[in-house]
Amino acid sequence: MSDVDSARIHLSGRIGPILACGLALFGCTTEKSDSSAFGSAAVRLRPVTTTLPDPTVRRTVYVPVYSSIYIGLDMRKSLIDLAATVSIRNVSAQHPVILNFVRYYDSEGGLVREYLKQPAELGPLATVEFVIGRGDVTGGPGANFLIQWVGRADVDEPLMEAVMVGESANAGISFTSAGRVITNEPSP
Repeated sequence: MSDVDSARIHLSGRIGPILACGLALFGCTTEKSDSSAFGSAAVRLRPVTTTLPDPTVRRTVYVPVYSSIYIGLDMRKSLIDLAATVSIRNVSAQHPVILNFVRYYDSEGGLVREYLKQPAELGPLATVEFVIGRGDVTGGPGANFLIQWVGRADVDEPLMEAVMVGESANAGISFTSAGRVITNEPSP
C-alpha cells in the first residue's frame, strides 16, 4: 500500500466525525424570536364551551420562574440567562378546567405579558405550556406567573410548575419550581 492510499484511508476514517460536527455546528442557531409565540396554547387551548354547574371553585396560582439567575461569588458579573417553561396540567380524567388568565410579571411586579385574550378551556388530562425563551430576560431573576383557573367544585386541582434550563461554560443547569395557590386573588 502506498503512502497516498494510507493517507486516503486515514482521512476517510475522519470525514464522518468531521462532517457530523460541522453539521451540528451549522445547524445551531442563535436567532432570537418573540417568546410570546412559544408554547402550546394555540394548539391545546380551545374556546370555552363547557357550562360549569354550581358550585364552582376558582383559584389563582403563583408560579415562580427564573429567566436569569446569579451564579458564583461575584453576582454582578455572573448572571446566566435561562429558558423557562410553565406547564399547566389538567389532572382530571373527566372534567375540563377553564383558564381565566395567564400573566407573566417581572422582578419588580410589573406585568410583562398577558398570554390569554379571553378565558380558554383545557380538556381532561391535557397540558399546555407557556415558554419564556432564553434570550428574553425581561422577567429577571424574580419573575413569576399568576394563573387563574376555574372548574367544577369536585374537579382535581391542576398541576402547575415551571422548568428552567440553561448552561454556563460546559455545565448544564436545570431545576423546577412548583406553583402555589394564593388566597388574596386578583380579579379576572
